[in-house]
Amino acid sequence: MFKDRMKGDAFGMRALYMYHLLLNHAGWANGQLLGIPIITESEDLNSDFNVPRNTFQECINQLYADVDSAIMLLPENYGAISSDNQVPEKYQTLGITSGQYTRVFGDNAKNRMNAQIAKAVRAQAALLAASPAYSEGSNVTWEEAANMMAEALSGLGANPIAEIDPDGNKWYADGQAIEQLAAGENPKEILWRGNKEENVTLEQDHYPPTLFGSGRLNPTQNLVDAFPMANGLPITDPNSGYDPNNPYNNRDPRLAMYIIYNGSTAGPGNTEIITAADGEDNNALNKDVTSTRTGYYMKKHLNQDVNANPDSETPSYHYKSFIRYTEIFLGYAEAANEAWGPKGTGPNSYSAYDVIKAIRQRAGIGVNSTDEYLESASNNKDVMRELIYNERRLELCFEGFRFWDLRRWKKDITEPAKGMQIVGGEYNILPEVEQRAYQDYMYYGPIPNSEVVKFDNLIQNEGW
Repeated sequence: MFKDRMKGDAFGMRALYMYHLLLNHAGWANGQLLGIPIITESEDLNSDFNVPRNTFQECINQLYADVDSAIMLLPENYGAISSDNQVPEKYQTLGITSGQYTRVFGDNAKNRMNAQIAKAVRAQAALLAASPAYSEGSNVTWEEAANMMAEALSGLGANPIAEIDPDGNKWYADGQAIEQLAAGENPKEILWRGNKEENVTLEQDHYPPTLFGSGRLNPTQNLVDAFPMANGLPITDPNSGYDPNNPYNNRDPRLAMYIIYNGSTAGPGNTEIITAADGEDNNALNKDVTSTRTGYYMKKHLNQDVNANPDSETPSYHYKSFIRYTEIFLGYAEAANEAWGPKGTGPNSYSAYDVIKAIRQRAGIGVNSTDEYLESASNNKDVMRELIYNERRLELCFEGFRFWDLRRWKKDITEPAKGMQIVGGEYNILPEVEQRAYQDYMYYGPIPNSEVVKFDNLIQNEGW
């Protein structure tokens, strides 16, 4: 059993690494979409390291095979069992007792690679392969990606939509709840996470200066504009009620949850943060080296009970999320919409529309009234696609998805980062806080030049 667990863990982790290597380094060369060299045998000093890259599809096939092996060897979830009848049949025939099984696959192994996590990795890879930037070099269909996402969600129960965590969009916010998580236990929102740690590091890095933070991550006006009004309509819709002279009023509640804007409160004393250019302290736009460059500070990921004052620190518990169920739900919605349209379900019991409705209602949109914008997308695949893209942008902001999503969608990656300058109560958009100097070939990352120099069989991606 220990042998099975370690082998299954290795297969699952190899699939995970393959996914991330393809995300970073797959690309077109000599008319083919290439991945990385597939190495499945142990190497030694005498091995031939100068081997060519396999095709992208061959790499996806290898990833799928590794996930199948992981699923065969690993449990769906780790956890103690109390009866010999609960021992899987393949081990019962060997005379394994519940105590022996628990020793290997019990609570002490929780949060290791398991079959559910491996299925999620396979679904992530399928979504990548079916996306516009990769579909020409892949035979993975949107239907395949949607069904793999559904399989990853099946661990939630027969009706995954009903199991969406009502607090899943703020899993990071309650340090006390995180502290009380038993070893290896996950909140309903989390499929896989890192260890919990008590510290003030995130807050020291990202709080505004007056809260003893370094304000390192400044959200852009581009992202702020992506948050709809509380009625669900985009701010560009003439019926939305958006007021450019009062731009943060009646907005999607997630805006205030994830971003500190002018007049927001933050920190343990609910301190008002003034980001206006004529503000009097270092929270103001461009006031000091740690001041915001865009007119905004990040609020997501931060525990507002933390005191970052080095003379009287009050830390809190945090953990890093590796895979959240919201990501998988949004992946299903994207693939299902492309495969079967907004309300199509394929072999599953729920649609892209059902997912987006549940996620928006959790955010506070369309709870007490009709979600007009969602309904307008319910019979239009193109409108629904843009809504799904935007919901993914909002729900997963600051979690490391946006850059990769823009690349796999082949969306514009040159739009300048914008900001907000407020002077005398007047709001003015800063059109170019930072340039984005990408070119088309950069939709795909390079093979590290140091490797290409060493191994002439490694073909570099076009343009690099």
